Amino acid sequence: MTSTRLVIDSSRLQSAELREFLSASTANLAVLPDFAWFEVYKQETVDAVLALLSVIGDFPEQIIVLKSGGEIARLNLGLPSEIAAMEQQDVAPLIREMADIMNGPRRGDPIVLQQLRNLWSAAAVNLVGMHEGAIDIVTSLPEMSEQMFSQHEVRIIRTNGRYTEEMFSSIFGAAEQIWETLAEGYNLQWRSMPRDHTASAYLFRYALSIVIYLIWWIRTGSPKLERVDRIRNDLIDLSFVVYGTYYDGFLTADRKAEWMFLNLSRALEATKESAGH
Repeated sequence: MTSTRLVIDSSRLQSAELREFLSASTANLAVLPDFAWFEVYKQETVDAVLALLSVIGDFPEQIIVLKSGGEIARLNLGLPSEIAAMEQQDVAPLIREMADIMNGPRRGDPIVLQQLRNLWSAAAVNLVGMHEGAIDIVTSLPEMSEQMFSQHEVRIIRTNGRYTEEMFSSIFGAAEQIWETLAEGYNLQWRSMPRDHTASAYLFRYALSIVIYLIWWIRTGSPKLERVDRIRNDLIDLSFVVYGTYYDGFLTADRKAEWMFLNLSRALEATKESAGH
């Protein structure tokens, strides 16, 4: 039986599409990034928790929950065996237990909700630390844009024109620079990595997704980047997009995230083709 594994965005956790996907075959698996899983903890009421468990609570054996981005960033994902190392173990019993508690007499227990809030607080602190460096990079997008692209090339991006070889060279060159910066921050031995392992590294793919985010930003008229909370949400979406490239696809209701996933996937195919020549 062929297994299809889709990364699920928070926006699709309660969707009919997710239920249909999991119902279609017991081999179909839903992959929840750490933040999508934390969304369950974030809820302030029992009803809200139950709503987010409404689909995944019915298919506990078909749910994969990923480890934190910080842990995944340190894995050598150039090795096929390491994909499994991205995933938490024994998630099904936890989902079943949470669903049983929320559907049982303990659902109104203030201690239960406080435990959920504590889990959310711990998760939020971890996420803030993870994205600090990336926020610094994203807030420098105006400078990056001026350094990478001429006015003519900016027009090509905004009018969806055909990219030149020089533009592709700028895109991948910027991604490599960001990758090196992020890798240094995690003390990765990036200089000694084989090229195919680099292309598989989470932080390289994340760096490339930041450049694709830059292209989206230019396409939409280069709006001012003032709200750090919005940037942080976009960076979380980027992490979901990157996770999708390790599996069979990405289920999202967000058109921007869908566009970035499609373009990151194409860019990674291009890196494989260039490495093969």
